[in-house]
Amino acid sequence: MTISRSNFIAMSVTMLAVLFLFQFSNLSVLYTSKATINHIAEEKIAVHAKESVTAEVLKNDQDYTTAIIGSDSNFEANLAVEWCMYLKRSYARFEDLQEFYTNTSKNCTLLIINSIVVDTSADIRILEQTCSTKINIIFTSLPDTELIQSSKTLRNILGIHTIKSEAYQTSGMTIFEGFLLGGKTSYEKLKKNIPYFKLQSGTKTYIVGEVKNQKKKKVTNEELPPIVWRYHTDKNFVFAVNTDFFSDHTGLGMLTSMLAETEDYLIYPIVNAQAVLCQNYPYLSNENTDEISEKYYYQTQSLSQNVLWPDIISILDATGEKFSGMIAPKFEYSNSLDGVSSNTISFYYKQTEQVSGNLGLSGDQIEGGTFYDTKIKYDTKIFKQKVPSYIFTIFAPGKMPETIYKPYLTSKKENILSNIRTLVLNKENQSEPILSFYNDRILCMADTINGFSHDNDEDLYLRSIETALGYCTTSLDFTQVYYPTADSDDWTRLSKNLAKYMQTYWMEFRRGFDQMTVAEADKCARRFLALNYDTFRQGNTINLSIRNFQKKASFILRLSNEKITSIKGGTYKKMEANVYVINADKKNVILTVADSER
Repeated sequence: MTISRSNFIAMSVTMLAVLFLFQFSNLSVLYTSKATINHIAEEKIAVHAKESVTAEVLKNDQDYTTAIIGSDSNFEANLAVEWCMYLKRSYARFEDLQEFYTNTSKNCTLLIINSIVVDTSADIRILEQTCSTKINIIFTSLPDTELIQSSKTLRNILGIHTIKSEAYQTSGMTIFEGFLLGGKTSYEKLKKNIPYFKLQSGTKTYIVGEVKNQKKKKVTNEELPPIVWRYHTDKNFVFAVNTDFFSDHTGLGMLTSMLAETEDYLIYPIVNAQAVLCQNYPYLSNENTDEISEKYYYQTQSLSQNVLWPDIISILDATGEKFSGMIAPKFEYSNSLDGVSSNTISFYYKQTEQVSGNLGLSGDQIEGGTFYDTKIKYDTKIFKQKVPSYIFTIFAPGKMPETIYKPYLTSKKENILSNIRTLVLNKENQSEPILSFYNDRILCMADTINGFSHDNDEDLYLRSIETALGYCTTSLDFTQVYYPTADSDDWTRLSKNLAKYMQTYWMEFRRGFDQMTVAEADKCARRFLALNYDTFRQGNTINLSIRNFQKKASFILRLSNEKITSIKGGTYKKMEANVYVINADKKNVILTVADSER
């Protein structure tokens, strides 16, 4: 059959059009879907630092509710200041107990001290006199055992009868129900070397150490080594912490739980945000292919798209979590070749849009040194070429030193970090607060848990942060998948660990707290840092008045054998016995409570 010239031309044009459409379908869909527009960047920042309630705002040397003893270099005292900022408690800080004693506020209800500040008989006399007032005392760590042994007065203050052993190795630890959120929990692998005290009557124990072969040794539950307890004097409560809980942010939840044990009810603000952050994922290049091909029978990029993506989304979907990915364009920046393809970018941007997730930028690379600067410059160039309309607002520096990224955050010269408004920092940086402002525009949020590993220490840390803040950012670092160094880095194992964590350890908190992206968590954290509040109770009615209210706010209400029967100005969820999450949608909230037996 002969084809006319005009028909041939028409058919050729049609085939070329079809080829064009197939060749560029991904990108065309990408741009028509607006997946490369970061709508967060278009929104007005909810709260700036100048609008927040900072520690400096709450500091009041004359009229304060909380006295904190310890120098600026003392981590336990610094943690207590951070805690006051979150709970919006006015505080004063003193170098020693004598300075506190000569300037005690009439509104002071709480004294927070640590082992370093109690070492003389004069210190002990001040503590004894404080116990004759209504000022409750929290020891975030205990004085030297020899000092406790030598002073009957100090033992009486702490509720200690005798010292059974100056150094005892526990075989585990049990947290009793009603202290930290999450109910009663036993940690078989959380062993501590602590002084073993026998307590006086009138004490209440919240955490105890476990004794190996307890039955064989005929040790009753009441005789187990106390780790956290409360002693009730005639006038006040004295809390004691007999281990290193205040060496990191675990102490935040401890303080909140102890404060709750001094009141008939306690209501305090929380962030109410649970997020999952995928560090170094999506990954856009095809490096380390030989090792990945040998291990998984996939090239690196095929593993990312065809194995990791469906697994990640499946695990998150199963528990209702949202996806927040910190993009890693490359890991090896000594290689100047451009390995980032437009099709790969198209895939991840479109897929993220479909799951209502959000994308940020990772600061990691594996070569260290000057290659961090190289990374920022390369990333700036490649995204300007490939996705010029996308503006990054979230940055997770990972192992990148602050000295590298700080100049880019504040530079007037346009770069990929110019519009960052959220920094997600590593948990390991304990000297920094969990939540704080980096500057007037940028909010810092610490990740709080590793979703690929969850040991006893990490679980205790998680429960404590959830108790204090109703906040968690679970970090998943995919560097170990692309550059494995041990059998434990196998994706099959890591994905099982992640699924187990999501479906077990985090389940308790999912019941009361909201799941969201990192960008959404940023908004909640800003509102939390900005608000202040007043609360008072008349009979069965609890009134909550919120200042600097920003559309919504969340609180935890801890009651004592009571329940909520009604609420005006918001909603509530029961989280566990006597604990409720309050979500306020108006600045004035009225709660009615009744005895639990009714």
